[in-house]
Amino acid sequence: MAAHNLDLGRYGEEVAGSYLLEQGYRIRERNWRSRAGELDLVCTQDDCIVFVEVKTRTLDSMGHPLESLGFKQRRKLLRTAGMYLSRHNMWSRESRFDFICITVGREVQIDHIQNALEFSSLGGGYSPWQPW
Repeated sequence: MAAHNLDLGRYGEEVAGSYLLEQGYRIRERNWRSRAGELDLVCTQDDCIVFVEVKTRTLDSMGHPLESLGFKQRRKLLRTAGMYLSRHNMWSRESRFDFICITVGREVQIDHIQNALEFSSLGGGYSPWQPW
């Protein structure tokens, strides 16, 4: 990935983090990694664990940032979230997956989509949080 794209991605994650803090979320982790993949932000809102995928684009980019999330990437995100819940013994906690789309232009536009990813839509296991 080009340095410009890495800088843009980091900038978007910082904007998203600040936005979430303003909305009353608590950030537990940034760029949490496991063998399954990476989670941009892991937050809590009240008692709910919120996994947040951040996509950042410039105005001259083609398409909406969410269009870049294909089936394989969504499945990887779900597996990684499941790994996070397992490692932190949080399977009993309410949880959801949100997307935040940052569009950078003259002004920064933030689109926050709550419950953006349904775990059952990818073929689940014994619970909605088991997409394998």
